[in-house]
Amino acid sequence: MQSRRTNLLWLDTLLCTIFTVSIASVFYLLFVNVSILDPFYKAFKDFSFTDIYYSKSFYEKDLEHTIILVNIKHHDRLSIAQAIEKVELNQPKVIGLDIIFKDQKQPYLDSILKSTLLGYNNLVTSYYVNNDSIIRNHSYFRNPNEHEGYINVNLKNQDAVIRDFVGVNITKDTTYAFATQIAMHYKTLSRKNIKKLRERIPINYTGDQNSFLTFDIDEILENEAMPVFKNAIVVFGYLGNPTGNEFDIEDKHFTPLNTKFAGRSTPDMFGLVIHANIIKMLVQDNFITKISKFYSYLIALIITFFVIMLGMKLYKRSTLAYDVLIKIIQLVLSVLLLYLALLLLKVNVYLYITPVLVLSLLGLEMIDFYIYVIAYLNKRFKWKSYLLE
Repeated sequence: MQSRRTNLLWLDTLLCTIFTVSIASVFYLLFVNVSILDPFYKAFKDFSFTDIYYSKSFYEKDLEHTIILVNIKHHDRLSIAQAIEKVELNQPKVIGLDIIFKDQKQPYLDSILKSTLLGYNNLVTSYYVNNDSIIRNHSYFRNPNEHEGYINVNLKNQDAVIRDFVGVNITKDTTYAFATQIAMHYKTLSRKNIKKLRERIPINYTGDQNSFLTFDIDEILENEAMPVFKNAIVVFGYLGNPTGNEFDIEDKHFTPLNTKFAGRSTPDMFGLVIHANIIKMLVQDNFITKISKFYSYLIALIITFFVIMLGMKLYKRSTLAYDVLIKIIQLVLSVLLLYLALLLLKVNVYLYITPVLVLSLLGLEMIDFYIYVIAYLNKRFKWKSYLLE
């Protein structure tokens, strides 16, 4: 008798799980395809529960001295050339230029800049991929042997919030991202990591602008010897005017570090700082392991199955207790699952937690509806069920 009840419980749990997935799929298709729901779909599409990890600063923040940022503000090409020369005197390992000189302007100043750009072999320049066109330095400033990388953080399917990164593009020829080029000139990246960079991978954010040693270009021009640059990675780019101006949104983007992880209104991070985070991730070999969506959904199904089984046992024992405790169980389950996702992220494992949360919570709600279905089947076809015995 006990064995029969156990078998019926497992069968009911399986059928209710299938019922839950079916209902969730219908809601998802409606959510995606009904045009009136587009604003809600886009809002949720751009939200990730794991953003809480970054927005609430659960990650460790240490000042990074290996990667140094230089804010060029709106200085002219002569100042930029002079600043590069000053930094080069202190023997950095590599200098990255998150700047594009796409046109010629003043012949004399351009000639000085050209001489600087062609005078060193540790410079990494940048270009921007805009659909089928490429925006890069004017041919006057280019060196046939120069090292350049695309500054698009993600070449395709980029959401408003920058969470992912494509480091190597093999669409036609093999090309490298700006951050990848800098990292490769600082140290040798393993073949395994190079292969990994061909895919869309999560960016391991370790801090905002305050987490990196930063200089204004004026500080560089006013000082002679600056030993802090020796053997360092120095990246020139824009960090606001004045530096760190929170109201300056030029080349500023949304990231998971935004303190308002829902209902964002103001971009929180300059592109230069995003590149710095990626460079640090590559140089320190500190990648986030992303659990594939297949395994994420598999985990969601397994957890949903056992959550539904627990709910059915509670319902069988006392319908009153089930009605009273179901919301408490859902709340506790939400907290535990979200905490699990944050703990995994802390050890550099990314789990797509949304399907786990949605299916497990929906599964508990579906038990009541499932009971109506099996009651009807029992009446018409003498259907046997654990919940009806």
